[in-house]
Amino acid sequence: MKTAGWLLPAILTLTGCATSGTGQLKGQTLDQALAPLASAPALAGASTGLIVRDANSGKVLYQTHSDLRMVPASNMKLLTSISAFGVLGPDYRFETRLLSNARQQGDRLQGDIVLQGSGDPTLQPADLDAFAAQLAQRGIRHIQGRLLLDDSAFDSVPFGQGWSWDDELFAFAAPISALNYTFTPEGDLNVVRIDVRPGANKSSPAAISVYPATHAVTLVNNTTTGDATALSVNRRAGSNQIVVSGTIAVQSATYSRLITVDDPTQMVGALLSSALKQHRITMRGGIARAVAPANAVVLASKTSAPLSQLAVTFLKLSNNSYGEILTKAMGRQAIGKGDWESGLQVLHQYLRQQGINTDTLRQVDGSGLSRMNQVTPAQLAAVLLVARKQPWFNAWHNALPAAGEPALMVGGTLRNRMVNTPATGRAYAKTGSLTGVSSISGYVDSATGRPLVFSMISNNYLVPGAQVKALEDKMVVTLASCDASIVCQ
Repeated sequence: MKTAGWLLPAILTLTGCATSGTGQLKGQTLDQALAPLASAPALAGASTGLIVRDANSGKVLYQTHSDLRMVPASNMKLLTSISAFGVLGPDYRFETRLLSNARQQGDRLQGDIVLQGSGDPTLQPADLDAFAAQLAQRGIRHIQGRLLLDDSAFDSVPFGQGWSWDDELFAFAAPISALNYTFTPEGDLNVVRIDVRPGANKSSPAAISVYPATHAVTLVNNTTTGDATALSVNRRAGSNQIVVSGTIAVQSATYSRLITVDDPTQMVGALLSSALKQHRITMRGGIARAVAPANAVVLASKTSAPLSQLAVTFLKLSNNSYGEILTKAMGRQAIGKGDWESGLQVLHQYLRQQGINTDTLRQVDGSGLSRMNQVTPAQLAAVLLVARKQPWFNAWHNALPAAGEPALMVGGTLRNRMVNTPATGRAYAKTGSLTGVSSISGYVDSATGRPLVFSMISNNYLVPGAQVKALEDKMVVTLASCDASIVCQ
């Protein structure tokens, strides 16, 4: 038994590892090259599993603890994204529609308007402004009814099972709805940006503002301008009242922070209401939730990019909200229920059809944020092999982060890893991170172009995550440094 929870590896040997630039790997078998990872001090007392397979034949080349179930973090997005491509298809698009069954008489619409969502993660305030502009172009200046919000495509549960309550304020754990909005380049959903600027002089309150600004969010300013910056930004539970406290240095640049909103549907409604006012359209009634009437006609609509493009944000940037939306969308598409239970049922049914035994894994969300998820490196590698057989594989593969590629929407979460190594531009993989959890699974070509599949998960380590990720990088670079000569013993 070795340290760090590793078993003696099943020695299926890949020979002829080339130099990685240091000369230390030349002539070593894959077992010899990867063995030092087992005794790494960073993994002392931790649980780690690793598997390497030939991508063409599926043959296992190296494994240790590959059947150990562990928390995968964002590697769970591999199961979600592959299933979404299989169930929804790479051309699947979300649609948001503005509807009404009311008649227009002159500049008056004699009834309600309905904003109906299907979960689009790319709806922006500018899109809602365009909806208002289209009403104005129709000559509508007065709405005699209400603004109704139809978010019935999904259930009303905003958070995944097992998510930590103290993550609720952060963008990576934002609530989701069938009506969402985004405004950041990274696609963060259902957040506002709080900007804090120094006051005119010391002891005066700081100047705070929120974007996008609507009546749905209120600010409480408990700040002063002082010699140093020490600020806290919090949202009171169950509300959209955001409290900014502390001090900001008199010469400080603007301090900005993203904070989630409490009710995405309500916020989207408030944004559309503000847009109507900007276009000088009055509304007699208020804002409420309701299902669109069957005889409503479309006044304006917005369609998202296809899944093949949305997957780039989902995988390269590891956007958690996309995973949850896609899970519910699969349930709605396949069995008419946009909830996690139905989505996961459909997801696992698809994987079973592809030969994956889902009875030996646990998945409770679409993003991997929950620590209740359990999967093995062997299962992740098997799913990666399944993906290679699909007609949409190239589009999905291109959405994976690329090692060492500096552009955000190319390298993604791997843009600063394995830079200027044999793995640069040749390793495509999904990363995963939680406190005490790190994972990486994907594809890499050997030095002679032989395609390999790998998966490595580590749980329960106490060192900074960067130390474990350095070991993951060493593993992938080792694979990229090997030739194609395989000897099975």
